[in-house]
Amino acid sequence: MSINWYRGIVVGVDGSAESLAAVDWAARAADLHDARLTLLATYSVPLTSDPGIGGLIGEIRDEAHRAARAAHARLGSRRPGGRDVEVVVLPGNAAHLLSERSRSCDLVVVGRRGLGTFDRTVLGSTSSPLAASSPGAVVVVPAGATTGDPRRVRVGVGRDDEPDVLAAAFAEADVRGCPLEVLHASGADSVSSALFGFEPFAASWDETAGALLADQVARWSEKYPRVPCSIQVRRGNPVAALLEDLTPDDLMVLGGRAHEPAVGRMLRSVPDAVLRAARCPVLVVHAHRALPC
Repeated sequence: MSINWYRGIVVGVDGSAESLAAVDWAARAADLHDARLTLLATYSVPLTSDPGIGGLIGEIRDEAHRAARAAHARLGSRRPGGRDVEVVVLPGNAAHLLSERSRSCDLVVVGRRGLGTFDRTVLGSTSSPLAASSPGAVVVVPAGATTGDPRRVRVGVGRDDEPDVLAAAFAEADVRGCPLEVLHASGADSVSSALFGFEPFAASWDETAGALLADQVARWSEKYPRVPCSIQVRRGNPVAALLEDLTPDDLMVLGGRAHEPAVGRMLRSVPDAVLRAARCPVLVVHAHRALPC
């Protein structure tokens, strides 16, 4: 199993500075993986029978086209991945359309505004529902994050998603020439926290978790011998552990979690909390996703 975005990368654009940063990140990824880059702008069509709505729809559509042109102009004469850039403008919900695109491409990239908790709750966002529901991999680039190669890749691993997540993390660290930090955190609930209060139990858990993780990591290290890799097992809140000392110059890799269809794969989960708060780009790889061989 290996990761290569050979089927293409789609980046959502809306004219904002954050979406243009996402274009920069996606263009670099396309170069590294020899992938075709597609710029996708969307516009919502109001559901109303008002005969005067046509003019408003036209304005909204024109704004989407302007956003697409601005994103294309940002690339100048570049041909990311050695291919011409595709520009697509479609009516509909951005998260839904990007999620549908992820069925036929390998990676979807979007920007994330620096909104506070209240603003995110009231306004919602494209990045969270997209990362939660997309059948493919998603990268979210927050405001202020580095769009070039990271200084470090950190991957958070659990018990259900290691094969896919570790594959993506090792592949990105390899192609970007940076070290990989593999992190497992436990003790998120009250029962686990209480058990970790007993040192003999906690020490035994750390030893067992570390041994299992080391065995999994060793298999990927054989495949990617150029990647310097370290392993950490931490107790306590996984969100805090994953975010600790994370900088805009890092790349975080996470696995999605299965939830009810109406909720999506990771809304209100640990990955979603990290995604909303991380200062660096976050790559979400859904567990058990069929990967290119």
